Amino acid sequence: MSKLKTEHTKKLLTSFAKGIIEQAKKILKAKKKNVSGKLLNSLKYKIKEDAKGFNLSFQGAKHANFIDKGVSGKEKRQYFKDIFNKRRQSPFRYKSKQPPSSVLDKWIVRKGLAPRTKTGQFMKRKSLAFLIARSIKKKGIGSTSFFSNSVYTQYKKFKPKLLSAFKQDLIEQIKQMNTSKI
Repeated sequence: MSKLKTEHTKKLLTSFAKGIIEQAKKILKAKKKNVSGKLLNSLKYKIKEDAKGFNLSFQGAKHANFIDKGVSGKEKRQYFKDIFNKRRQSPFRYKSKQPPSSVLDKWIVRKGLAPRTKTGQFMKRKSLAFLIARSIKKKGIGSTSFFSNSVYTQYKKFKPKLLSAFKQDLIEQIKQMNTSKI
């Protein structure tokens, strides 16, 4: 028996994956989580097809999960919406360590933060980075659910179309089998 043709299903899955990435990028931009552009540019998908079917996977920068699901602090819990649109507690949490100040230094420069002290002088960036890191350790990092929301909305949109695409592929396969017997 010949391999099942899957061109309609694969085309729809590609459209589905592209829609998720596009919407995720829009959410990141809207929530101003695009400071360096590293996360935005790292979002990609892969579709692999084998004998069992399709495998759709997504990739992103190392910190993508932290931005999507948030990180709970020592004093405050953070919540996110999962791919089923259910509210869940973040699986990530600051316990004893805080984010390294060196990472925040570049972020401070990109954001153009330059607060002044009580005497009117500019605060040293190293001091500002430490204060921000300490605050993050206490309060955590709020979630954006940029990826989870994208999956949820795209799935609702594509679910009815997926069955139709699979049906088309199956009908074409049956037609091909019938014409090869003649």
